[in-house]
Amino acid sequence: MNRELKGEIVKRYGSQFNFAHAIGWHEANVSRVIRGRVQIDDETKRKWAEILDVDMEKLFGKEVINGKV
Repeated sequence: MNRELKGEIVKRYGSQFNFAHAIGWHEANVSRVIRGRVQIDDETKRKWAEILDVDMEKLFGKEVINGKV
């Protein structure tokens, strides 16, 4: 589970539902990303980080970005 991502979403939007609505995603898909069941591409990571006004590395840590660790 990506606790950093979950925390920032709740901090900025109050709930996963509100965040999902703001980005045009279904809440279940946002939940799958937070729980690590679905991976999102680098562009989506950048967009989420920008929307949440947080550094991408802070949200997604040392996950593979552009094929590099």
